[in-house]
Amino acid sequence: MREIEVKARVENLETIIDALKAQGVQASEPVRQHDVVYGVRGVPGDSENSEPWLRIRTETKGDSTTHYFTLKKSVTNQLDSIEHETTVGDDAELEHIIKHLNFELYSDLTKTRQKAYVGEIEICLDHVDGLGYFIEAEKLTADEVDYATVVSELWAILESIGVSQKNEITDGYDVLMNKQLAKA
Repeated sequence: MREIEVKARVENLETIIDALKAQGVQASEPVRQHDVVYGVRGVPGDSENSEPWLRIRTETKGDSTTHYFTLKKSVTNQLDSIEHETTVGDDAELEHIIKHLNFELYSDLTKTRQKAYVGEIEICLDHVDGLGYFIEAEKLTADEVDYATVVSELWAILESIGVSQKNEITDGYDVLMNKQLAKA
């Protein structure tokens, strides 16, 4: 499966939630997601990297916690990836496996996420600890889909709720966090 997404920095998620409601779209309750991302040892985490990335996501909804294991591999850029994901029962054991496969810690971040759906498009409203507020629109597609066509479709939806493409962010949260930490 291929995931294509667009992302923008936003000032106020409530304004976007109100715009979605005006279109008859309801956002979910917030969930906390802790993402630990691993990359191939010695390979930089830039836009040119087409090596696989592994992520352990711990998602907390109320009293319930679920662990997800994800493999992502960029197709054209960081926001266009082949993606495979499954739930796992023991995140600590999975971490040991990942390290034995010669992957190293790349990023560790936490965010609060709300989701909404406009047809088959998933809208993610995120507050990333230490980075701020963002919106993503993403679509799961067949591997051979035309990237530019999907990106146009995603931006049309975001623009319909007041999100300007001039605020576009082309890095994933893990890369943004590492850039911010490098500045500190």
